[in-house]
Amino acid sequence: QKEDWIVMVSVIIIRNTYGGDLYLRKGCFYVTNHQRAYAPGGHGVDYTDAYSCYDDMLAVKRYYGKTSDNSLLHIVVSYDYGVKDIETASELGRRCARYFDSQYQNVFCTHEADHECSFFHTHIIVNSVSYKDGKLISSWYGYMQQFCQFVAYVTNQKPYLTLKNIANDFED
Repeated sequence: QKEDWIVMVSVIIIRNTYGGDLYLRKGCFYVTNHQRAYAPGGHGVDYTDAYSCYDDMLAVKRYYGKTSDNSLLHIVVSYDYGVKDIETASELGRRCARYFDSQYQNVFCTHEADHECSFFHTHIIVNSVSYKDGKLISSWYGYMQQFCQFVAYVTNQKPYLTLKNIANDFED
């Protein structure tokens, strides 16, 4: 039962409203890095190649004339210590990313060794422009709370939401 939850999943929403195309490129390269990424996946993009992933997302932005400012939404889902293998973490990450499939392109992967709270975490990069209608994604707290409820359903872990505004969160 949900009332008996003692495990917690951390959901961090990272926003960079001034990153533009460079931030989008870095996000695509970070998530598709085959040396670090486990079980990459995506929707509406070629997630096997960083350049193609970037081009796919940029094409939607150009189609709707929305190529400046906030280029993506970066989500990090860190699972509690009960998730003991990367295969399980990757499957949970894939299922969490599906939340955005009906409106937004996304690319995701799972990494080992999160800081301080879990063995694994999943990065989800969501195009800020909807391929369906050109609307920008909302990083408003209420909308992200809805995503957290979905994450709770998928992981059966109580979500803890953090919103961050960061100028550059991807390693070079």
